[in-house]
Amino acid sequence: MRAVYVIAGGMVKELIRKKDFYVLFILMLALLGFLSSQSFFQIEGISRYIRDFGYSMVVIFSFLITVMTAAKQLPSEIESKTIYPLLAKPINRKTIILGKYFGSVFVSILAFTALYAMYLVFYMATGEKKVLSLLAEGYLMGGLFLSLVAALVIFFSTFLTMSANVAISILLYFMINGFSQELRNLSYLSKGAASYVAGAIFYVIPHFDFYDMRVRLTHSWDALPAWIILAVSAYTIVYAYFLLHISGMIFGKKKL
Repeated sequence: MRAVYVIAGGMVKELIRKKDFYVLFILMLALLGFLSSQSFFQIEGISRYIRDFGYSMVVIFSFLITVMTAAKQLPSEIESKTIYPLLAKPINRKTIILGKYFGSVFVSILAFTALYAMYLVFYMATGEKKVLSLLAEGYLMGGLFLSLVAALVIFFSTFLTMSANVAISILLYFMINGFSQELRNLSYLSKGAASYVAGAIFYVIPHFDFYDMRVRLTHSWDALPAWIILAVSAYTIVYAYFLLHISGMIFGKKKL
């Protein structure tokens, strides 16, 4: 496990040195600051826009950081040949996959924490009902979502280039969010092979909608029951484990 921590620690240091996160942080600060200024001038309903838009930006920006971080790990190291010193040490390839995964998760959650903390400042300033348990669940769901995204991107990185990985991951995210419900309806309303194919795809794809707390936070609804949080957590662990297991098998057979 020490090798996993070393690899992951190097990725966290890389995030701190890079400017991408700081640019996104400043951009989000500027956007939320602009919306808050409209609230000052008594524009009706602007506080809900702040909560809605703010959480959406936190998730999307954190998602982009996760994708960009995880997608470049294996391809860039193979291309620059910096992976050979790792392989020369007593470290198997599955350990490298785990190190890259946990490093990506640490980086994404670190970025998400900073962005979410800024979002909380603006959320509290809206003057609406504060549900601390709901805010805590919003943070937890965001972390689980990014953990699943990191596993998916690491999986893609075992057989895709960085640019292809980034493009497919982003496209898949928006397609799943936009059409998963239609796919579910198709599986129930269709007959024959179309129903089975649609149903199989629906149950195999990662369900990013499980983690969506945007509407609940926007309207300050009650917190989710504990069993839902536990179910989503279990789903994330099982799905991520499966992706990482397959990634280790593919990377283990890959010629370098």
